[in-house]
Amino acid sequence: MDPCQTIGFSAIENDAALKGSRVILTVKTAISGSTYDLTIRQLPLSVMTLSIELNESSGFVEPKSVRTDVGEFSLIIDTSPLSLTVLRAGKVIFTNKVAVGGGYFRRINNELHVPFSIEPGEGIYGAGEWFGRLNKVGQRLEVYVVDPGGLPNDKTYVAYPFFWSTGGYGLLIDTYCHVTLDFGSRYLGVGELVIPSNVNMYLILSNEPSKIIKAFWELTGHPEIPPLWSFGVWYSLWRDTGYMYSEYRTQDDVVKFAEEVRRRGLPGDVIHIDPIYTFRPIRRSLVRFLGELGLSESELKELEEYHKVNGRWSFRPLVDYIKSKWPDKYIKLASEYPWTGQGCTFEWHDGFPDPASMLKRLHELDFRVSIWVNPYTPVGSRVFNEFNNRGLLVKVKGEPMVEMPAWRGGELFTYRYLVDDFGAVDFTSRDACSAYVEEVRRLLKLGVDTIKTDYGEGAPEEGEYSIGVNPCVHNLYPVLYNKAVYEVIKGEKGEAIVWGRSGGLGIHKYPIRWTGDPDSTPRGMAASLRGVLSMATSGIMYSSVDIGGYSGKPTVELYVRWAQMGLLLSHSRFHGVSEREPWRYGDEAYNIVKGFIKLRYSLIPYIYSQVIEGLRTGKPLVRPLVMDYPSDNAARDIEDEYMLGEYMLIAPVFSGDTRSVYLPEGNWYDYWSMSIIKGPTTINVNSPLSKLPIYVKDGALITYSMVNSINLTSDALHNLLVEVYGNASEFNIDLGKYGRLMGIPITYDKVYSVGEFKVTFTKASPHSL
Repeated sequence: MDPCQTIGFSAIENDAALKGSRVILTVKTAISGSTYDLTIRQLPLSVMTLSIELNESSGFVEPKSVRTDVGEFSLIIDTSPLSLTVLRAGKVIFTNKVAVGGGYFRRINNELHVPFSIEPGEGIYGAGEWFGRLNKVGQRLEVYVVDPGGLPNDKTYVAYPFFWSTGGYGLLIDTYCHVTLDFGSRYLGVGELVIPSNVNMYLILSNEPSKIIKAFWELTGHPEIPPLWSFGVWYSLWRDTGYMYSEYRTQDDVVKFAEEVRRRGLPGDVIHIDPIYTFRPIRRSLVRFLGELGLSESELKELEEYHKVNGRWSFRPLVDYIKSKWPDKYIKLASEYPWTGQGCTFEWHDGFPDPASMLKRLHELDFRVSIWVNPYTPVGSRVFNEFNNRGLLVKVKGEPMVEMPAWRGGELFTYRYLVDDFGAVDFTSRDACSAYVEEVRRLLKLGVDTIKTDYGEGAPEEGEYSIGVNPCVHNLYPVLYNKAVYEVIKGEKGEAIVWGRSGGLGIHKYPIRWTGDPDSTPRGMAASLRGVLSMATSGIMYSSVDIGGYSGKPTVELYVRWAQMGLLLSHSRFHGVSEREPWRYGDEAYNIVKGFIKLRYSLIPYIYSQVIEGLRTGKPLVRPLVMDYPSDNAARDIEDEYMLGEYMLIAPVFSGDTRSVYLPEGNWYDYWSMSIIKGPTTINVNSPLSKLPIYVKDGALITYSMVNSINLTSDALHNLLVEVYGNASEFNIDLGKYGRLMGIPITYDKVYSVGEFKVTFTKASPHSL
């Protein structure tokens, strides 16, 4: 696909479904004294899906109640004022008719206010990646992409105007504009949507969350399958302290790190290089600020040269130099200068004189290589000058600008600070998008395998884009950015993954998302998991976390606990501002983490086959219990456990060595001891540091790789050990393009050889690392 193919302000991709829809009702209605034509259509999707279209009209509106039946559902529309009720077998599933807030559609300025009822005990999920409670009832969410500046937070990198309810419906609001989703923050039991007045909605009717997600994908596009190697472990090289302080600052340092991973026999598939490779010019606003404090031109030039040698990608050495030489100026700088995020120059500093040879050596070690980029070009860089001269940057009042969170005196004082140190690439412009794609393509031609698409939340609402000024571009921007990079990788490599942070509606088509920048605390770990599970409920198939947290340094205990969880997600990466290498936390921690890395690699056939199954059925690989057990009231608020595929339940430990675990209906095997627990029940579990509570559903067939490899190839999917829990008579597995087996009889006294596959069956038994 063309990386720069235009995306409009609708996320609906399924034109065939729209053209094949049938009108089931058209009626004139009244909203706040204005006339609207309401049209409801049924779309030919896998479950009942209705489009709700409102268009301003004219003429008299006859007050009446209209009822129409479609399948097992009934729709009741009161025309003046407009309200909508949906019933299934006589039971209300969705209704605007509530006792408070005016139980009908209202228009205020250019927005529609749509109240809706929330029943006691009902759970509501989705809306993108959020770090608060997984069940959104009682919350008010602004569907607006923001860099939260760290976790936990009530903001989000990934905002979706899509949610679903255990009451039996999902609702998609087809817009990139700012939307407010209030799920009863003022009146518990009464929600309210605040949406643009000219937007279509899609009501998906099913009691099964996975079927709602599948229909959502049918409307907006399906996730693709990332490369097999991407399911291996990613090791990230990053220090935010700058060149003079960092232990990773040259291409030789990168190679030595990779060689150390291999020397230790640690499995791993990707070496990620964060901005330690790049040079960033001194910030224009910093030079301006220091000049206003009285530094001369020669002193400012001195600082510029000092940064080139000692800081390169970080300004920490420069700040320390200012502190030592001009302590009075440093006090002002520390308390008054607004620090924000950074930009990307696509320039290698002189510690990387021959990146091609480094990449060649990393490939010889059987690693793929990921490189960090972002869409903001720093003033003073080659890429800024070229893009600005060609008119390819977003401008505010005629000047290139980016919107970022800003800190002053160490305190975050705003999430939306317009900074003129960078220019955001205007991805609404084909020329700008193509120019950026060529910068990425040069990295890929050099030998880079994939890209970390950092940032993307900062497109100014008041920005001047190639399509004009439109605040709705803000939420669309990260989709355009990630799409462009994803598609150029796919074009060059044949398959693709981006390691992305931001996203608006449709970002699930360009895997993957990671949960941004948590602090290295148990609360940060818990927030990261809630972000993962919230994305899963929004139809985002793949996700990851920074193992160990991003900011600060975790304790040994927390590092191990985070690794245990992070290695049993769809994707796994060690990353943070300080040490995240498994061997930096002592022998005990190293041995535990190495054991879980090996466990992950052994489970790759199970993980990959569950991905294939999930794409077919609408089930993200990692998902909260409520998605598998929506009628279980006890599962609705559980946000610290998750299903890994159909059969494995994971219960991370955030601190200490005990926790309670809820097990839904059925028999569950303790993975380590093989004791059987009958659910539904809540148990108290003692989990020493070496163990993570894992439970396997009765009847499961857990497929392991018998290939003891340090990186992933198709061999890992073809030599299989199948562990049988309970009674099963035959084995089926679908591994996508790597083949599938169907109807293999389960016996324990032979090895099955079928084509490329070798399969051995064994009865489940206690495990140890």
